Parts: sequence; C-alpha cells; structure tokens
Amino acid sequence: MKKPLNMKGAGVLLLCAVVLAACNETTDIASTPAVTTTGTTTAAASGKAVTTDVIQKVEFAAEDAYTDWASANPTKISLTGTSATIEGEGAAAKDGKIAITKAGTYVVSGKLTDGQITVNVKDKGVVRLVLNGVEISNSTSSAIFVEEAGKAIISLQEGTENIVSDGTKYVYPDATTDEPNSAIFSKDDLTSNGAGKLVVKGNYNNGITSKDKLRITGGTLDIKAVDDGVMGRDLVAVQAGTLTIDAGGHGIKTSNDKEGEEGYISFAGGTFTIKSGEDALHSSGGLDVSGGDLHINAGDDGIHAEVSLAIAGGTIDITQSNEGIEAPAVLISGGKTNVVSTDDGVNISSGDAESAESGGAPGAATGAAGAGAGAGAGTGQAGAAPAGGPGGAPGASGANSSNMLTITGGFLSVDSKGDGLDSNGSITMSGGTVVVNGPIENNNGSLDYDGTFVMTGGFLVAAGSSGMVQATSDKSTQAGVLMTYTKTQQAGALVHLEDSAGNAIITFAPAKNYQSVFVSSPNLKQDASYTLSSGGSSTGTATKGLFEGGTYQGGTKVVDFKTATLITWLSETGVTEARSGMMGGPGGGRQGGGGGGMPPQGGGQRPQRAAQ
Repeated sequence: MKKPLNMKGAGVLLLCAVVLAACNETTDIASTPAVTTTGTTTAAASGKAVTTDVIQKVEFAAEDAYTDWASANPTKISLTGTSATIEGEGAAAKDGKIAITKAGTYVVSGKLTDGQITVNVKDKGVVRLVLNGVEISNSTSSAIFVEEAGKAIISLQEGTENIVSDGTKYVYPDATTDEPNSAIFSKDDLTSNGAGKLVVKGNYNNGITSKDKLRITGGTLDIKAVDDGVMGRDLVAVQAGTLTIDAGGHGIKTSNDKEGEEGYISFAGGTFTIKSGEDALHSSGGLDVSGGDLHINAGDDGIHAEVSLAIAGGTIDITQSNEGIEAPAVLISGGKTNVVSTDDGVNISSGDAESAESGGAPGAATGAAGAGAGAGAGTGQAGAAPAGGPGGAPGASGANSSNMLTITGGFLSVDSKGDGLDSNGSITMSGGTVVVNGPIENNNGSLDYDGTFVMTGGFLVAAGSSGMVQATSDKSTQAGVLMTYTKTQQAGALVHLEDSAGNAIITFAPAKNYQSVFVSSPNLKQDASYTLSSGGSSTGTATKGLFEGGTYQGGTKVVDFKTATLITWLSETGVTEARSGMMGGPGGGRQGGGGGGMPPQGGGQRPQRAAQ
C-alpha cells in the first residue's frame, strides 16, 4: 500500500536524487574529518538530468573525540544533594542550580536532587562537562540545560554510571515559553563522548535535544523518553557508542524542515537498540547509514526520511514496523538490511498524487489472457499491450520520475504483509542481493512500481501472492522468470531452478505461503533451457531462505521451459504469453486477465531471481 509523505515540492525531490548518488561516493565519516556530498548529475526515470551543488556536510572536530581531562586544569564540581562545592573558576552554586558561565572543562560528581546544571557562556566558547559518576534530577525542568555556548560536550568517564532525569510537568516563567523540554536540552551544538554510561529519563517530553547539531562519538547511552529519544534540529551524527532507546515518539529524529536546510541523520558506527511508538529513525531531510549495528522495533516506520535515504554499510535489523523503509528516494549500495513490516517493506513515496492507481478501466472485456495483446503479443515484455489493451493501459500520473529506489549492492531481505518493494515511481537494480517474502493477500504484491523497474545486475527473488504480481520492465538487460502457480504453495516448500546442465540458478524456501515467484540472476540467460522443481531439500546454507552451495535433491519437477524472451512468464503448463490466467496482456502491469482485477501500471514485468 502507498502512504503519502508530506513533501514541500518538487525541488526537495530533486535534491533527494542527488544526495543518494553522492552518498555512494563518500559515506565513512568515522575515518575523515568531514564528509561532503558534492554536486552530482543523475538521470531520473524520465531521462532528464538533474544537477545541484553541495547538499550535505558532516564534520567531526577534534574536540568531539574523548580526551583525557586531567591535564585541562578542570574545575571540579562535587554535588551534595541540594547544592555543590566548587573547586576552580567559571561555576557557581545557588538555590539548587549550578551555573557555568565560562568556557572550560568541568568535572562533575555526586548527587543533585531537584536541581539543574546550566551553561550560559556569552562568548560562545566550548564547555566540556565530564560526568564522573553523577545523579541529577529536576522535577520541574531539564536536569542539564545549555542556554548558550559555542558547543557543549558531555564526556562520560570510563567506569562510571551517570543518571539524568526530569519531572512529568515543567514550570515555565510565562505562557509563551516552551523550552527547555528535555532531560538534557541544548540550544547549541551538543556532543557526547567517552567510555562511561549515561542513563537519561525523559519523563516530560524528549530524552536528549539539541536545537542545533548533535554528535555522538562514544559511550553507552540508555534513554527512555515519553516522546522522542534523541533529537537534533539540524543533525544527528553517530560515529561510535552503544545506544538503547525506548521512546513513545520517534527514536532518533531531526526536525528542521526548512527547504534547503533540512535536518540530516548520519550513522558511521555504533550499536543501536531502538523501540519506538512512532518512527525509529525519522529525518526531516536526508539520512545515511555507512556503518553500525541497528536493531529496530517501531510502532510506525523503521527508517523514514522526508528527502532521501542511503544505506552503504552496517547491519540493519527491523523486526517490527508499519513500513520498514520509507523515503522519496532510497539508495542501497552496501550493508545487510532485514525488514519485517505490517505494510510495505520498502516504500518510495513523495506524497504527491501518484498514490492513486492509474490506467484504463480494470477488467476490460478484452482482458482475457492473450486477447487483444497487440504488438507485444508473444514477447513476454513489459508494456507490450497498447493503450486500451487487456487490463487497461499504463497510466503516467503514478510514474513520478523523482521517486526512485536504486539498488547497487548489499543484501536486502523483506518480509511484508503489504507490498515488498513499493515505488510510487521507478526502481533500478544493478547489483546486490534482494530477497522478498511478500504478501499472501492478493491486494498487494511482492513488487509494485508505477514507472519502470530496470534490472541490469544483482540477484532478486520475490515470492508472494499472484493477484498484483509484476516483473521487471522491458528496458532491463538481465533475464528474469516469473512463475505463477494455479494453487497456493506452502511456506517452506523449496523453489529450485536449474539449467539444462544441472547448474543451480536458485534454491529458495519462501517464508510464507505463496502463489508467484519472480527470479532474476546474472546466471539466468535468454534462449536457454531450464527446469523448475518444487519441494525436496538442500544441504546448502540458507540465508533468509536463500540457499548457497550444497546439493538439492528429492524435489518434484514442475515444468521444463526455454527462456525465449528476456522476461519469461511461466505456469505449470509451460511458457505463457499472459499471466498464467491471472493477468492481462503479456509483460508488466496489474491483474487484468479474465475481465477482472487491477489495470496494468507502468508496463513493468516482474523479475525472477537468478542463481549467484
């Protein structure tokens, strides 16, 4: 299913495409002081080139990394319950508040009950707070409040646990004031580093908030918040550390939605365990993952970006979500990503009107298999039927060329109740491995796109229901096979495809009941003979149901066939020109055969996975 995003216009979408292309070039912020996505030219599905200047820069200064504080001549603050004793300059204690007014290093230890540490440095200097075993609580406001500073750095001393919490109700000086609103709140840049532990209890709203940029380069952070766990208005960037977040709202979020200045999330490392009531990761702009280990349980989207999303490395495991990954443009070039979703696994959407299904009237009287196939009859190619052909003509309104899913590498596994890969635009795949265990209901499909799906490389297998089945487009250069069964096949029953010499193309165990399987592989060739078998067993090693190596045996032959065309449509009786009695004219599109179902869209065929 398609869930529109609230976008501000086409300009943002153009930025999205460029960010994705650039992120594939520079993503390792951990090993470089700055990462910049430079001006890049990319071709949209419409064929129109789009060019823009620098989109995003992520910088880590030397001071963002943890350094020993002993030689920094620190001011020592010893918390004593309702006050503190201070050794050094730049800080004063009064009425339960410890006010820091001078740049420098401050080492804090002890317990402060119903008090607050404030930072207010008018000259915009850098203030470093070393938490050396503290417990700070405030019943009516933030426990740590950075009102003004060039940057605030919270360093977690190794071997210590530090606890910061706020109350359930804040007291503000007047009705127009609504800040601070987090257990730790900074109006300026904020960095967290070190090797100690920080426990944050955001009982009023958020756990940690920066109204500017938030960077994390180390430490163990355990955050529980009524609303968002971690929020940076302009940036949240993580190089290293261990974050455990339990949030009623978003897990990690950026909020700046001003066009051209949208917030950005960047992960180059770290370990994340996020449970959220809303999106686990939510960026008001772009988001990239080049490293790290993410474990996500989301009440809404697993990863959501309003502009762009790029995955170049790391491990992402989304065990629960509404939609697993959602953005107007997504680039997957590396890493290992697993998605479980109650709706779409990967959803490419900009929020424009493309969510409406387009095309001719469903179930036209000529929509029986093979009837009115037009010039494309017998080709098995997507979009072969002319306008008004079986099942209705592909519509242009849903093929938004700005929306794009691009897969060039990595491993992606999807287990979805809705569409597996759903693009309100187009899809391109040139590398990597994608495994889709799609829907069992016929109102969704394992592959769903409105424009084109151009497959030039990589390995794809998509199993699911047959009612909305699609294959890759006729613009693809890599062969594919779409098998549609007359009856539902049971979960776990192996699908085995081999060539005439007995070389395995694929051995796959779908995780759910299925009635169609699409396979596209570099090892699958046009004008070659193959055998499709079902059941049996394999001695190979399975990853998300996809077997590598080993020996296949004991299966039952379903059909022998020859791939006379680039995309082969198949049933138990052999090669078909339509959708095995389920679909309209040959090639791509939605269900339309037999005078019922959805109209074809975008002229796309649905690919079958090829062996590696």
